Amino acid sequence: MVLLSNGVVAADSGWVSLFDGKTLNGWVQKNGTATYRVENGTIVGKTSDGSPNSFLCSEKDYADFDFEFEVKVDNRLNSGVQIRSQTVGGTNEGRVNGPQVEIEAGGADGAEAGYIYGESAGGWMTPEKKLVPHKHFKDGQWNAYRVLAVGPRIRVWINGMLISDLVDMDKFESHRRGFIGLQVHGIGRNEGPYEVAWRNLRLREMDTATSSWKQLYNGKDLDGWQTTGNWKPQADGSLLIQPRAGELGWQRYSDYIWSNRRYSDFVLEVEYKYPAKGNSGVYFRVDDISNPVESGIEAQILDNSEDTRAMTQHDHGGIISTAAPSRNMSKKPGEWNKMVVTCYGSFLQVTLNGEKIIDIELDKSAAKDKPMDGYIGLQDHGQPNNIHFRNIRILEL
Repeated sequence: MVLLSNGVVAADSGWVSLFDGKTLNGWVQKNGTATYRVENGTIVGKTSDGSPNSFLCSEKDYADFDFEFEVKVDNRLNSGVQIRSQTVGGTNEGRVNGPQVEIEAGGADGAEAGYIYGESAGGWMTPEKKLVPHKHFKDGQWNAYRVLAVGPRIRVWINGMLISDLVDMDKFESHRRGFIGLQVHGIGRNEGPYEVAWRNLRLREMDTATSSWKQLYNGKDLDGWQTTGNWKPQADGSLLIQPRAGELGWQRYSDYIWSNRRYSDFVLEVEYKYPAKGNSGVYFRVDDISNPVESGIEAQILDNSEDTRAMTQHDHGGIISTAAPSRNMSKKPGEWNKMVVTCYGSFLQVTLNGEKIIDIELDKSAAKDKPMDGYIGLQDHGQPNNIHFRNIRILEL
């Protein structure tokens, strides 16, 4: 065991106790006037009349981690634990914002404990249809939570039961790391007082999301890829597809470029720029590279920069034969576009140039029979589609 400078204890296994059982060393209050005290080896938060939400926050920020704690809350009080959170302006007075793991007693009807809420960050992150009250939280008793946050995927267990398994790229982009915060929810005047208590708070940091990203294209050669096409590494680190004379049409699947290995759940980022009317595509979960249209999924790349009509499944960012983009986010020819494909189970999200344009569940779409894993590829659509790609990287979930 090692005693750290902030008074918490680090175990040899990598687990660190965030609370020493005696003091609030390593913690600081942000927002609100609720009180926090140490009592019998627990941190007890007590409501303050008319106070807004209050948070006792770790002085250290965390990115990817496995976090465990026990909590007991007054049945009349809602609470939560912030993860990867921040304050506006970086001050203790600035509004706390970020993902929150819900703590809530439910009574006979059950509760929404364990789901993920965006505190001052857009409301519920857990989709509405998955906010199903349950009875795995024990009212008036100690409840054991486990929160596993790796990249954009956040999983929550209560008393050993998996409650939430969420992928949210938007919050991952805005809240990749931040503090842990113990919330005492605000109450109205002449209510309470109510209390919530925590104990056995420990956390094990994991490789950060940034270091978990892997470059699929190294900027120099085609190592890790397979193709019979004319894919040419460029001096600026980009990759040019320049179809050879006579290479027309798109049904030349071996001329596409394919990853050497298969991927299942991931976040894929790729940047590209096309000429006027340029046409290509990003393929994923392709089971058979000799027949990618039938055995995989394609996100369309197409110069729609001058289109004002409603987008279809075959337009830029659309999922071919499955889903149309919500809006046209095409940049002009010669400008770099950035596509982010998040594929987790049946969940599929596509963000194009910073805008979420596809958000669907594959098992409820025309792609419900597509495989759950496969190769990643980029399309050679034939002359004259000279398209540059760069910054192709993947984060496996």
